[in-house]
Amino acid sequence: MSAAATVVAVQTVAPSARRRVVVIGVGNEMRRDDGAGIAVVERARPLLPPDVEVRTLGGEATALLDAWAGADLAVVVDAVRWAHSPATGVTRIDVTSAPDAVSGFEAGTSSHGLGVAAALALGRALERLPPRLILLLIALAEEGHGEGLSPTVEQHVDDAVALLLAEVQPGVSV
Repeated sequence: MSAAATVVAVQTVAPSARRRVVVIGVGNEMRRDDGAGIAVVERARPLLPPDVEVRTLGGEATALLDAWAGADLAVVVDAVRWAHSPATGVTRIDVTSAPDAVSGFEAGTSSHGLGVAAALALGRALERLPPRLILLLIALAEEGHGEGLSPTVEQHVDDAVALLLAEVQPGVSV
């Protein structure tokens, strides 16, 4: 090789990695307020960026694990029973930064039996939680059979939509 030979370094720049975001509405629209999680994500759907995945589930624990598998951020919206009414209509829990905040969120607090609480416990045990996981929980007012949310829960849906949009679109004012 001559002294005049030059080595050209070719640098390959990978396109910026896109973050995978999944929004999951949990519930049953035929069980009154239990449909709140689904109502929130469906109302938010047209306002979300096109690359955000939107899913609705009945709340079965392993289905939740599968739904958030591979996501960088998962936002789960669900209706729950609380032993003591929360201060606001929608409770936000950042499971990633405050895992102890869900310690009192027992399996029986969801209207889906095992549901979200079991998915969290199972996800931790199997190391299948996403790097960032946010819960938006709305307190149940009516759990009977039938369609439609109670007026109490309906008034919290828009607040939950605003919180959801803020989670998936940081810096966007809603």
